[in-house]
Amino acid sequence: MKKIIAILTQKNSLSKGIQKDTTVNLFEIENNNVKGVESIELENTSHNYFSLLMALKRVGTIYADTINSDLRKLLKTISINIKCKNDIENDEFINQFIFD
Repeated sequence: MKKIIAILTQKNSLSKGIQKDTTVNLFEIENNNVKGVESIELENTSHNYFSLLMALKRVGTIYADTINSDLRKLLKTISINIKCKNDIENDEFINQFIFD
């Protein structure tokens, strides 16, 4: 099964929301193997732009330190799961990475 996962980072740490220095790291996963990686520097940090970008990239799950509640609601409306710092303690995928 193929899925796209996004990890939002800022300066080697999980991102606190979306800001100008946020990098969106996209991982294409198939049968529990990474098949592709893409990094995107956000040009626009509006909620509409970000949610549209995530929908166009077919992202299923987003990992971040925190996400604004309005953006969280918007992403959930378009069926994108959000996992923040408090939700990822035992997450197999994100625990493969080291963050500051």
